[in-house]
Amino acid sequence: MNILLLLGALSSILILIVLILYFELQSLRKRLLAKESQIQETLQRANSTFSEAMAMREEAQRMKEDLERRIDEARRESVQKSKEVVAGKVTEQLAPFFPNFKYNPRDVRFIGTPIDLVVFNGLDSGKVESIVFMEIKTGNSRMTEREKSVKEAIDASRVSFEILRIDSTLDQVE
Repeated sequence: MNILLLLGALSSILILIVLILYFELQSLRKRLLAKESQIQETLQRANSTFSEAMAMREEAQRMKEDLERRIDEARRESVQKSKEVVAGKVTEQLAPFFPNFKYNPRDVRFIGTPIDLVVFNGLDSGKVESIVFMEIKTGNSRMTEREKSVKEAIDASRVSFEILRIDSTLDQVE
């Protein structure tokens, strides 16, 4: 009988242990599922962040390429504009020697700014018949506001001749 009691007690303890282990296993499964859920959420956020980062990287790459293209374009335009300016400056200096220039090149004085040339028509022959203010333009270049204001002053006959006498004091310098 002692053995039966002992076997009954051991069976009860064993059932109790099995029940405790079963409930512990269920608790561990719930925690494992919760952890798996957290891992999945974290993984989804990481994937989303990665996708956003890749999209931002691609956008940055597109912006970089666009900026490089714009810089190259600006450089080409700058070089072209510089060539045009240099060609214009050379043309201004050489214009009196072109075949279609209707005045004697010896009658021309280069000023450069705000207009390019003043032609003292007849100067080389000894008598100035007329004075011509001339602006040289090449390609599609247009007159500046300053050049236009000079033309307007001439067209409105707001032109005069003055003499400024300066007494020389160079004799008194020791």
